[in-house]
Amino acid sequence: MAYFPFFVDIEGQDCLIVGGGNVAYRKVLVLADYGVRIRVVAPELEEELTELEKRFREEGRGDFLTLICRKFEDRDLEGADFVVAATEDEVLNHRISALCRESKTPVNVVDVQAECSFIFPALVRDGDITVGISTGGSSPTIAQYLKRRFREAIPEGFGELTAELGSYRELVKEQVDDISVRTELFRAMVDEGIARGCRLSREEAQEMIRRRLER
Repeated sequence: MAYFPFFVDIEGQDCLIVGGGNVAYRKVLVLADYGVRIRVVAPELEEELTELEKRFREEGRGDFLTLICRKFEDRDLEGADFVVAATEDEVLNHRISALCRESKTPVNVVDVQAECSFIFPALVRDGDITVGISTGGSSPTIAQYLKRRFREAIPEGFGELTAELGSYRELVKEQVDDISVRTELFRAMVDEGIARGCRLSREEAQEMIRRRLER
C-alpha cells in the first residue's frame, strides 16, 4: 500500500489513545507538540503518563491531556478526530480499527499496518521545518536510519533561519513585483543566511532587496 504524505493542521483536534503503556506514552509525546487534545483510556497507566499529566497541569496545559483509568468502551470513540490503538490485546485493537473504519475515523493500530488507515512517520523537526519519513511499514529500521541522516544534514540553527526568512516574505512581496526576481531573492537570502551561520537580520534582508532593485 502506498501512503501519501499529507501535512495536516491538527491543533485543537481530539485524539483518543487506547492503551496506557510505553507505546501510548511515546505517541502522547509526539502529538503534544502539535496542540492536540489527547485522551488516554486504559485500565492501567504507566507512571510516565501520570507524571506527564501532572506536568501538563503545572504548565497550564491540563486540558490537553486527560487520563481515563478504565477499560475501553465504544462510546470513547465519540468526538475523536483520530484514534490510536496501542494495547497488547489484538482482538481489542482489531475491534477499535473496525469501529473507526465504519465511522470513517482515521485510525492507527500500532505495529499492525493492515489495521491502519494512517501511519506515523519517523519525524525530524527543527522549528518550522518538519520532515516525515516512511517506508510504508516495510522497514521501520530504514526509516530510523534516514531520520538520523536527515537530522545530521540539517545545519544547526536552520529552523531559526527558516522562521526569519518566513517573516521577510511580506517585505519582499511589498517591494518586488516580479515573481522571478522574488524567487531569486529568496534563494539568495537562503545562501546568505547559511553563509552567516544561519542568521539573516531584517536589516541585512532589506539591504539585499535594495541592491537587487538597483540593478
